[in-house]
Amino acid sequence: MKLIKELIKIFLIFFGVGAVAALLVIMIVDKNPDITTRYKVITLSGDTFDIDVKVLVTEDIAFATKYVRENLDSTVTSADFDARAVSFPTIDGKPPIIWMASTEDQGVIAHEIFHTALNIMYWTGMELNSETEEAFAYEVQHLTNSFYNQINIIQ
Repeated sequence: MKLIKELIKIFLIFFGVGAVAALLVIMIVDKNPDITTRYKVITLSGDTFDIDVKVLVTEDIAFATKYVRENLDSTVTSADFDARAVSFPTIDGKPPIIWMASTEDQGVIAHEIFHTALNIMYWTGMELNSETEEAFAYEVQHLTNSFYNQINIIQ
């Protein structure tokens, strides 16, 4: 720590405040690599069922892996992200996570929302059949509307 203080003094004397600020930014980013990661986390609030859904949008697989490990499933590896998008089901009532590299392909978004709606419905104990299909369809509708309402606000 003493060496760092001395280096900062030397930089101040020879290069000025701007150089010291740049040096500090480099040191902060070096210790916190996530600070430069571009990502969005969108929360789709639970409606009929008391469980939210997290949508993580980032192309950074290492960051996505870390996020899912810390927030849902500690066994996830980067190999689990070998797709354009992936749904991670709820564990012990924690919010399921949908990861996607981008929000451009509406078909991929619909695909992952469907997986997540099924997961939520199964989590509640409901099986998909002709008597429950309307509840499943409502959950898909709710998640889809919530997702696009939030994406429209962000963009």
